[in-house]
Amino acid sequence: MQSVQFLNVLNEMISTEELTRVCQKYAPRPRTPPKLSAEQLVSGLIFHQLHDGGTLADHSGQLHGVSMSDSAYAQRRQLLPEELFEEIMLTALQPLAAERHQPECFYEGYRLIGVDGTQWSVSNTPAILEQLPKAACRRLSAAFAKLRLVCAIELGTHAPVAAAAAPASAGEQTVAKRLWARIPPDSLVIGDRLFGTAYTLNEAVDGSHGRNVAFLVRVRENIGTEVLQHLPDGSAIVQVAVKEDGRILKQLQVREIRANGIGLNGKKFALRLWATLLDSKRYPADTLARQYAQRWEHELYHRELKLDVRNAPILASHTVETALQEIAAVVLASAVVARVRVETADGLKLPVRRLSFYKLMLATRQLWGTFELAGTSLPPAIKARIWKQYLENVRRTAILPERRSRSCPRVLRRPVSKWPRKIDQPSYTGQVRLKLVRV
Repeated sequence: MQSVQFLNVLNEMISTEELTRVCQKYAPRPRTPPKLSAEQLVSGLIFHQLHDGGTLADHSGQLHGVSMSDSAYAQRRQLLPEELFEEIMLTALQPLAAERHQPECFYEGYRLIGVDGTQWSVSNTPAILEQLPKAACRRLSAAFAKLRLVCAIELGTHAPVAAAAAPASAGEQTVAKRLWARIPPDSLVIGDRLFGTAYTLNEAVDGSHGRNVAFLVRVRENIGTEVLQHLPDGSAIVQVAVKEDGRILKQLQVREIRANGIGLNGKKFALRLWATLLDSKRYPADTLARQYAQRWEHELYHRELKLDVRNAPILASHTVETALQEIAAVVLASAVVARVRVETADGLKLPVRRLSFYKLMLATRQLWGTFELAGTSLPPAIKARIWKQYLENVRRTAILPERRSRSCPRVLRRPVSKWPRKIDQPSYTGQVRLKLVRV
């Protein structure tokens, strides 16, 4: 029954018929009927990511009741192309928030979407090292080769809506090109300074293909602009050149917002933002600047991926192709948990971010295990009672306290010979002060 519960959630993300169609399109056709179909192999790989211990053969066997060796799984996975997982994510990754139930996930009718990248360490196998050179570092080379993941998530629910992975040698902006066409319409995409260039922002706008997608990005101070119009709220419409290989391709018009702030630790900081929302009356500069702080939710999502779902320092795969599959499976597994998290938060009448991702995942495993032991003969009244007890268990163990406004200082690494150690870790509570500056 645990397998039935998981497959029901997966079927809400991508129907069995659609998953079968995608697998038939990309997976090789065997000469004889295999013990495990390609769609069962994919769902087993996703299910495997939701468990702390055990092998893919153990968990996939539990899910589908088919006994196969780990080496057989490895051989089958080698035959699955990257395009198969790309199309599965294209269909299965969807936004979950409804403005009526999760208003914190929206701003003036726009769904808040964060975009960011992270890197994953892979095993030092000959097959991987042949394709992925290690990056240079202070000690000549990194310990592990890296793969890069760039994803867009729904801020507030942490539901991934688009994702793409590639070798770390591909820049974050290069990988992000594959995401822009997948952003849901009526979204406000928030990005950090890596996306705050005229070229990248122009690519993102063009990649949206005329859909109603807006962007809010932080910008470095050394990028020059020409002010076209000062706006009443202190922001301005500016023009910036889009350049490629030293050539000016076009002039891009954006709205620039500047603000000076004082952190909780008393330190001053400056904020420079570009927005494609040009109406200063409907989208005041002050509220837009404060929306940028929502981007921090993306950092929390990366922590959930690496510590809660994956829970291992390096990927288990031994080839680049299967490592990319593993990253896709981790993202899809996080989408499964996000869907359960939203449903549970609705049942408890709480914001989704108040539920601990990891503790909810543990409670959900217990729920699925209970249904598995009970079998399929449970009457509806007993199922409703179990669900009520599950909500009470989540209320008791998985609800986080109200998030405090806090700030912890960052400490930069220095050369090993003179590396001042970080002895204490002070934290501060209160509110960050932000004051707009006229552009």
